[in-house]
Amino acid sequence: MSHLAPVWFISHGSPDLVLRRPSACAFLEGMHLEGIRALIVLSAHWYSREPQIGISSGQALMYDFYGFPEPLYQIRWPGHSSRELVERVCAQLGEGVETLIRPFDHGVWSPLSLMDPEGTIPLLQLSLPEGWSPAALWAFGERLAQLRGEGIGILASGSLTHNLSALKWRGGEPDPWASHFIDWLEEKMQSGDHSALQDYRTLAPHAAMAHPVDDHLRPLFIALGAAGGGAPTRLHASWDLGNLYMGSYRWD
Repeated sequence: MSHLAPVWFISHGSPDLVLRRPSACAFLEGMHLEGIRALIVLSAHWYSREPQIGISSGQALMYDFYGFPEPLYQIRWPGHSSRELVERVCAQLGEGVETLIRPFDHGVWSPLSLMDPEGTIPLLQLSLPEGWSPAALWAFGERLAQLRGEGIGILASGSLTHNLSALKWRGGEPDPWASHFIDWLEEKMQSGDHSALQDYRTLAPHAAMAHPVDDHLRPLFIALGAAGGGAPTRLHASWDLGNLYMGSYRWD
């Protein structure tokens, strides 16, 4: 394939997204994963000391949450990995990368069960190396970029704000700290200010409030690296539960 497969960052939201159906749910259902033959997914819900490849034969899912309605634990989705994809990603990352059988966590199946309900696109999950700086994650994304020329898309799944103690379960408008953080982040992505993005914890307004722990933002840096740091196209913008930003982006 001569063109580059896209890179996406998707805000996957609360685990019960598929049951409550906020506006981002309809967006994901209408989103098409076109122009790719396979997909690498990086979820905010899998960290390991070094990068690992998770493969699944389909159907078995990880319900890595608790306290939600029972129908959420009955959801099935036939997403599956292919040997060809696993071998190619292993070759790209070099010797020593570990592969393991691991059901897809909800950072994978929650959005992808809406985007590709039949599970037609082969995929694998790649863990996020814990403790790596934004700059190191960015460089890791750059290592994946070559695969885009082979029709392998890269999807990072997280959330651009993620403060669970500040959610408004009865709904409501976002607080100023949340919208100010998003305005800053989007402006820096559009202007290509790589150094500011990598130092967001110091420079961004309300960074610690938006991300008391930054596990849900870290996939973004891998997406930016894989995309070459160019400006994204914003595909969707909405808020859920008050302060949970559901923005999603694409780089071509």
